[in-house]
Amino acid sequence: MTDMPTIQRVSPSYVTKALVSKPYGTYVIRYQTTNDEIISAIQINNSSTASTPKIRYVVLSVRVDETLYKCPIMNYRLPLTQDNHANLLQQYKSQHSKRDKLTKLTNELILKSENRTWLLDSKEFHDIDFKESGFGGKNNSGTSKAIWQRRKIDNINIFIKRIRKPNDHFDNELHILKELNFFSTITLYGYYSDPTYNYLVLSNGGKSLKSICPIIGKTIRSRMSRIANIGFQIANAMVYLDKKNIVHRDLTASNVLIDSYGFIRIADFGHAIQRKEGENHLTSTYTKDGQWKFQSRFLAPECISKRSQTSYNQYSNLDYASFSSKSDVWAFGLLLIQLMLKAPSIPYPDLKHNDDVLHYILVDRKMHPKPDDCDYDLYCILQLCWAYEPISRISFNELRDKMRKLVVIFS
Repeated sequence: MTDMPTIQRVSPSYVTKALVSKPYGTYVIRYQTTNDEIISAIQINNSSTASTPKIRYVVLSVRVDETLYKCPIMNYRLPLTQDNHANLLQQYKSQHSKRDKLTKLTNELILKSENRTWLLDSKEFHDIDFKESGFGGKNNSGTSKAIWQRRKIDNINIFIKRIRKPNDHFDNELHILKELNFFSTITLYGYYSDPTYNYLVLSNGGKSLKSICPIIGKTIRSRMSRIANIGFQIANAMVYLDKKNIVHRDLTASNVLIDSYGFIRIADFGHAIQRKEGENHLTSTYTKDGQWKFQSRFLAPECISKRSQTSYNQYSNLDYASFSSKSDVWAFGLLLIQLMLKAPSIPYPDLKHNDDVLHYILVDRKMHPKPDDCDYDLYCILQLCWAYEPISRISFNELRDKMRKLVVIFS
């Protein structure tokens, strides 16, 4: 009786980190094993000098949907026995013509043990100018475009985010980014440091979504189609984060990137948290001097510390707020509102002061009014994002489905 197949897990972040330094191509990615001689080519040798035959294996690497699996690449080690090797070869040969029509796996990348430091050489990065970052967002002022020069392969366009030491946000953001490997989230390549700053090296995801607000189109229908498409992509990314137990806590148009093809990527995880079972992630939304830690206009009611509703400037160390995926849903609804507002694209444009917004949400319990030209069906979905109680709020899974349907309707 043969052993059950064993699964070789390659972490998503390590796959990305390993491939970024390699030439363009398609790869079978795996860790080194003791049976490399039968993985590199399909060759069957029945002779054996050993008294006890050695069990041999075939390793199958599969790229999977990470919203369903923990890793994007799953490697299966399958027993290869004398009873089945002939059938394997016959099937391999019979599929040859069909495989020619598909993308070929032309390279094999054998990984070393994972280096978990993520430390990079600062000498490889050029054309950095933090004075002209061109990014919005409360935490993006120290972000610059740059070039990562690599030997023997094409240079890589990147972002470098500079964070002054000491800063608790850096360690938190580095930890969160290591967990991510999804098309619609920004990719971490590593980091480096100097005596004054830490630097996060990230994929170039395009420009801030806020920089193209309001979204325009030749017709109202085409405009709504673009907004629904962006909404679908963001909701899809947030489903992924939810499965990772990650709460972004700062989901605004400033912290979403869009490239020249219209693809979006969620960025800026400085405020994000990864929820763990048995731990309470209640967090004050104010600093000790009473200043906001977060962008107050995007906070759900449960995320606003329960200070006196008659005096919003009174700070108490005992006041806490609760963040969850449902609070990100609330912010998602306001993010789509941003896409329909004229510059500076700030929610509740008729309310000039943050205290007025708090009263509007906490006391009056009102929702954001419908922007001009906003489709009625879209606004009805946004209203589901702003249910006062989190348990009554729509989920990102449901939002993704509804946004997908809107894309079809408006196309």
